[in-house]
Amino acid sequence: MAASAAMVLDIKIKDLFKKIGHDGSEIMFPDLPEPGRRRGFSIQEIIPVAIDMGYSVTPIETRPCSTPDGVNDFEINFPNPEGRLYRYMCGVKGILTGRMLRWRHAVAWEDLIYDPIGRIYNLDTIALQIDTFWRFDKIISAQKE
Repeated sequence: MAASAAMVLDIKIKDLFKKIGHDGSEIMFPDLPEPGRRRGFSIQEIIPVAIDMGYSVTPIETRPCSTPDGVNDFEINFPNPEGRLYRYMCGVKGILTGRMLRWRHAVAWEDLIYDPIGRIYNLDTIALQIDTFWRFDKIISAQKE
């Protein structure tokens, strides 16, 4: 998550760690294999940094659900869910999150996938089971008159 956020925000990862207040390396779950034992990062730690840097962050879920009572869920069946997601991804930066094999993973997006593990590829070749696109929009400040 942190590496993807640093790419999207165009800052050095060490500067992002400083803004967040930790580097994600603390062992939280010693019985898990790497990297699952580490603290890591939540998008909720990235959002305030992004806002401070002049971005709004909007989550777009691939399969949104609704609930009438907090217990019973139903999936909102949008026609062409992949096209719906891509519509919100065109021409903007963001982070895609989901599952890759056993672990949660995040990749940066700017018309291509920028995977922190060192790969760049197209959306149609992604192995990530995407659950959310976190759209980062630069906020245009009103000019002082």
